[in-house]
Amino acid sequence: MTIALALATLAFAAGSQASDTKGKVIGYYMDASDDFYKAGFEVFKTLADREGWTVLDVVGQGTAPEQISAVENFITQGVDALLVVQNSPETTSKTLQLAKSASIPEFHLTHNPPNEPGLAGFAGYDWIHIGELAGKSAIAQKAKRLIMIEGKLGQGTASGQTEGFIKAYKDAGLDIGNLGDSVGVKGAGGKDLQVVFWGSGGWFADPAKKVMQDAITSLGADGFDGAYVQNDEMMAGALQAMEEAGLDPGKYWLGSSNGKEKSWKWVQEGKTTMDVNETATLEADVAYQQIKAHFEGKPFKKAVYVPVIPFDKSNIEVEKLVPFFQDDYMKKRDAGAFIYDINDPSFRLNAGY
Repeated sequence: MTIALALATLAFAAGSQASDTKGKVIGYYMDASDDFYKAGFEVFKTLADREGWTVLDVVGQGTAPEQISAVENFITQGVDALLVVQNSPETTSKTLQLAKSASIPEFHLTHNPPNEPGLAGFAGYDWIHIGELAGKSAIAQKAKRLIMIEGKLGQGTASGQTEGFIKAYKDAGLDIGNLGDSVGVKGAGGKDLQVVFWGSGGWFADPAKKVMQDAITSLGADGFDGAYVQNDEMMAGALQAMEEAGLDPGKYWLGSSNGKEKSWKWVQEGKTTMDVNETATLEADVAYQQIKAHFEGKPFKKAVYVPVIPFDKSNIEVEKLVPFFQDDYMKKRDAGAFIYDINDPSFRLNAGY
């Protein structure tokens, strides 16, 4: 690695000493009471407790002023670092300015923050790649008429998955018509991929159930080949809607992501077709490692793509999947059952940072 590349890909904790870091205080903000965010927080808190750190946490209700207020309050309390699951990049731009002015490093999880002064680190997933994995599975099952249930419309984690899904069909040389320029338009597409129904479930089961109910009412049982439902909580709602409508989920292509423990059973039983093991627990572990390195004055990868494991009924290996529940995650982690070290090559650098 050249010196220039090393400086471009590694962040250094200026002025920190590689000594005892006990007593550090982290201000942890989550934009909403989402299960994904909660799972990450629980693992981070457990790892922080082992270091002797104190974690102050605030959970918002999805508004920009809450993130700004929380960061302001954390700064006033004199925290040593900030860890944020953002409301939006625009909001984060403001909190990064606040953090920089206070000389407090701001780290981020899940949603891509702006790459601006004040950003100390970012741990997240390659959402486009995750969408591509689902798209390739749908292609293999010859699914052409799809229901798309996105997370939060306009949010990078949702739009990235949609982009990746469509990209898989396009890269395979299949006819997607005007779909690339008509995201969100019901019926847009070509002969090989048509999104016959779009909706947002907000990452939660009940809203996703309503979307699926509306889709079934509008399309009928034979009006679609499957559905891409972008996380497991929404998939739970979609499955319930299908079952209540008397539809057999196993007769459709159904793809999701998160890869929570309940999805392992869904895939094994044939209720869903595929999923992608991308857990908040491993993501938060990476943020912990970044912050620990910062406190110790050691170099670390500033921004990484956390590795994922796609699975379907033919290849699922439960023992290799990363748990979503804190206790199970920590047991497997302590046993070395999966790779969690940020320095492993499987944790790819995010070129956008």
